Amino acid sequence: MSLISVNTLVHCPLCASTLKVVDLGGKDRLACGICEFVHWNNPKPVTATLVTTDNGLVLVQRKFEPFIGGWCLPGGFIEDSEHPAESAAREVLEETGLEVEITKLISATAPGRGINVVILFYLARQTGGELIAGDDASAAGAFHQDNLPDICFDLHRQMVAQYFQADGKL
Repeated sequence: MSLISVNTLVHCPLCASTLKVVDLGGKDRLACGICEFVHWNNPKPVTATLVTTDNGLVLVQRKFEPFIGGWCLPGGFIEDSEHPAESAAREVLEETGLEVEITKLISATAPGRGINVVILFYLARQTGGELIAGDDASAAGAFHQDNLPDICFDLHRQMVAQYFQADGKL
């Protein structure tokens, strides 16, 4: 999946004119002087889900960059017109083979440091399926606090730590 970046967008997606950097509301934006298109560079919404099973908390090993081979919570980008909770359940199914019931939105945050996403963290419980790596996961597993692999994303690591500190009662 390719994301439009201010650093790579050169031509207006509406009229193909060259975009120019302009100050709008105190921020530099790419804008078209012909058709008045503005690239606002809003953050992309993504989900990450803490899935509880009888065998522990579900993590997936990434098949692709960034952090290929790293472990993280199942999640991904919200599709057009998709409710965030539906996205969370879909991503879990695609990456782990598990059907889940989303039980709670536990956090909404942004990683910062130039990573232009807003992450919605959900809590879910397994309702069906069998844990197996799928989609963009090279492996999937359920873990307890004493056998966690290294988690590659800071915010995922923090949420998993909070989950175990709260005995799974976030």
